[in-house]
Amino acid sequence: MYNESMTFEWDEAKNERNKTKHGVSTTTVMTLDDIRKLPPLTEEEKRIIRDAEPTPDEECPAMTAEELKGFRPWYAGHKKSVTLNLDERVLSYFKDLAAETGTAYQVLINLYLLQCAEEKKRPVFA
Repeated sequence: MYNESMTFEWDEAKNERNKTKHGVSTTTVMTLDDIRKLPPLTEEEKRIIRDAEPTPDEECPAMTAEELKGFRPWYAGHKKSVTLNLDERVLSYFKDLAAETGTAYQVLINLYLLQCAEEKKRPVFA
């Protein structure tokens, strides 16, 4: 699976600024599972987020639309969009697994196929 190692440098001054400004330490961490367990946003919360104005500062300066084009997801260039006809049983299996795990069925199919490719698995022709 795709994995990119990263190195982090602790910045206590930034942590203190974050606690003062937002009331949250940068050591407060939520996993994706934690986030999935949060209650859904209310319509009022969605409206507040939708209508929020950006508040740039020295740590997060304002950027133009042209500058923002330079940011792409980590997987950009690693995935290719394709059209694929799947057996209904395959689609049903991965959709059920998606409901069970909270992971999109397309992601699960990609993970499985990636594992097959990495392990050089061959299909069994019946």
